[in-house]
Amino acid sequence: FCVYFNFLRPHAALEKKVPVLIPALDKLPNMPAKWTKLISLSQDWLMDQTP
Repeated sequence: FCVYFNFLRPHAALEKKVPVLIPALDKLPNMPAKWTKLISLSQDWLMDQTP
């Protein structure tokens, strides 16, 4: 829920924008594609953090 609320869900108070913008998600056509990309970005970040 937190990921959806902060990174994917448009908010009326923010003029239908998401609170945290991630440029890699902007041009994706639908919500499943955005979820897939977000998971991929998270996994890439985790892999970069391991020595």
